[in-house]
Amino acid sequence: MVHYTEAAENDLFEIGIYTWTEWGEEQYVKYMALLRETCEDIIPRKHRFARAVPKRPGLLRWRCERHVIYFRKAEDGFEIVRVLHDRMLPSKHL
Repeated sequence: MVHYTEAAENDLFEIGIYTWTEWGEEQYVKYMALLRETCEDIIPRKHRFARAVPKRPGLLRWRCERHVIYFRKAEDGFEIVRVLHDRMLPSKHL
């Protein structure tokens, strides 16, 4: 099971608004589906290949196109902590 922090949900919402505004509905649908699939399917199956986040014990990251998904293991699955654009400094947003 995958849970999202409020910050991660807000990140996805903002990504969706930006994608729709800049690239249109079709790209919005594709990109949001890709991000959700990565969070819901790929991370639970392939988390052992994720990279650790320096100076953040227990936090892992997975790249998806131009975004990086930060997550950690939880008792009943995974918690998506943040979804940040690859240009954003994690040290300022985690």
